[in-house]
Order: sequence, then structure tokens, then C-alpha cells
Amino acid sequence: MTSKGSVLHTAETEPLLILIVDDEEPIVDLLAAFVTDLGLTPLVAQNGQQALWLARERWPALIITDLMMPILSGADLIMALREEAAAHGRASPPIVLLTAGSTRAISHLHVDVILFKPFDLGKLEQVLHQLLGP
Repeated sequence: MTSKGSVLHTAETEPLLILIVDDEEPIVDLLAAFVTDLGLTPLVAQNGQQALWLARERWPALIITDLMMPILSGADLIMALREEAAAHGRASPPIVLLTAGSTRAISHLHVDVILFKPFDLGKLEQVLHQLLGP
């Protein structure tokens, strides 16, 4: 993986796939535009179930997910993705969890980073470089 300024790639022409999961459309739109500006490829879902289907089709390099969502919560999505990775011998992608709640309710999830809403895009960019880094 190489880093060109603020753009992260697996190869010279292949941007990394970032799965963005949130039931709030403005947040999904903001994050999709943000990762696109960083040279990454967004894959978006409105709930955990949709995200799980998408991940099975195109395994992401990183996941940004909300905690509280309809149909399948962020917590259930994280557990399902870890099971999916183990079942298919894949590396589990780094997970950035977005939440407005407390860490006590999510401490068992073992995510890479927790960002509290409202989150700072500058901090998110630092996190992405840290997790996907050079």
C-alpha cells in the first residue's frame, strides 16, 4: 500500500474500498464525499444488513459504521463481519465506530477506533491514515 500525500492506494491505480454504514443519509453523503476526496472508494449502506451483503460481495479495506441502526445494529454488524472473516480466512478489516453514546455499552466490541458524534473530519482523516497508513 502506498500513500501519495493524503491519497491511500493498494496499487498505483487501485484506491482502497471503505464501507460506510449509517442510517442518517446526510452522514453517509458527507463521509462518502470525504473518503472520495482522500482518493478512497466509498461503498455505502443504510443499515447493518445491507452492509453485510455489500461486504460479502466486495470485502472492504476499512469499515466506518454507526452503532444505532435499524434492521441490524452496528454491534451486530461488527460481530457478523468478524465471523465472516474467520469463516473465509480473511483478515478482519479495521473498524471505526461512530456513536453518540457511552463507551461502556460498546467496550466488548473490540473496534479499532471510536469517534463520538459530532465527529471532526480532521480527526477522521488522521484515523484513516493511521489504520490504512503507508
